[in-house]
Amino acid sequence: MKERNLNADLIRCAAVFSVVSVHFLLRTGFYGVPVEGGQMLIMCMYRSLFMVCVPLFMILTGYLMWQKTLNRRYYKGIAKTLEIYVMASIVCLLFKKLMQGETVTLKSSVLGILDFSAANYAWYVEMYIGLFLIIPFLNLIYHGLKTQKEKQVLLVTMMALTMLPKLVNNFDLTTEGWWLAPAMSKEYDQLVPGFFTAMYPITYYFIGAYLREYDWRIGRRLNLLLLFLAVALFGAYNYYRSYGVSFIWGSNCTWGGENLITAVLLFTLLLHLHPEKWPVVLQKILVYISGISFGVYLLSWVSDQIVYQGYLNPLIAEVNMRWKYYPAAVPASFLIAVCGASVLYFLRSICGKIFRSVRDNLTKRHE
Repeated sequence: MKERNLNADLIRCAAVFSVVSVHFLLRTGFYGVPVEGGQMLIMCMYRSLFMVCVPLFMILTGYLMWQKTLNRRYYKGIAKTLEIYVMASIVCLLFKKLMQGETVTLKSSVLGILDFSAANYAWYVEMYIGLFLIIPFLNLIYHGLKTQKEKQVLLVTMMALTMLPKLVNNFDLTTEGWWLAPAMSKEYDQLVPGFFTAMYPITYYFIGAYLREYDWRIGRRLNLLLLFLAVALFGAYNYYRSYGVSFIWGSNCTWGGENLITAVLLFTLLLHLHPEKWPVVLQKILVYISGISFGVYLLSWVSDQIVYQGYLNPLIAEVNMRWKYYPAAVPASFLIAVCGASVLYFLRSICGKIFRSVRDNLTKRHE
């Protein structure tokens, strides 16, 4: 495992496993039942923990790509992502047609791939393409700042633009007694400008770059304590905001809100563990899953359909009873997605070898 950043692999594995874990709520009916009782409080905290999935990926992008520069070779780096995306989309389309009986035509398939609906979890791909295209320019901005203080000001500015509005523009201050029943209204008063909240991926990117350059860390025990308190606090707050009704997706608990805090805490915790001291077998598993994590993420929609719609939900009618099967359902969906992604990457490798062989033969003929 020479010269490999195993901590980055660990973070990537934690992120993709968190994806499968947070989708457990979506697939078992969590968002359709009233938020009340101790079990729902625990599930709200569970959600707060695993919503770090996408933020971890974004921070890791900044952490790994903070030195990328503008050149032709850089843009070739998106090819693998697009190839896996197209292949995963085809798998999802075939599953919809053959297993779910949906009408899938060549036209609808092409349009679905282009608008990122063919693979149901592909919204991240659409976001990543845009982020990838501007990364060299983001790096020019970041490296154009000469001091650590200037870069801290950049982070504070981006958080003020993208995170702060999600947290504070989230209260109904005009209805008398709103704090006694916060779920009664979804109309909130604006306290700070919120126009740029959709730029949160850039905020995460700069955070990753900063963590790479300055290796910000806190003691492990304090880090764990702060992470635990953040998850408990945000989970309890979302429970309070949704009490008595189905879960309210307030701006605070979407990407870029409170998840920024929990994601940074978990990222720094994982970043300073020592996987290089783990058994070699575990290191190899870590590296392997990390290498196919993008495919695992996209194909986890198929594995979710198999586990939840195919088995768990038809067998267990009561939503709150389904949550007891997390130790079986989430690992099962994760492993199925890993197997599917393994086949996907193997086929891509074979196709790549065939393409290179044909290209080399054609080159020789023209020499």
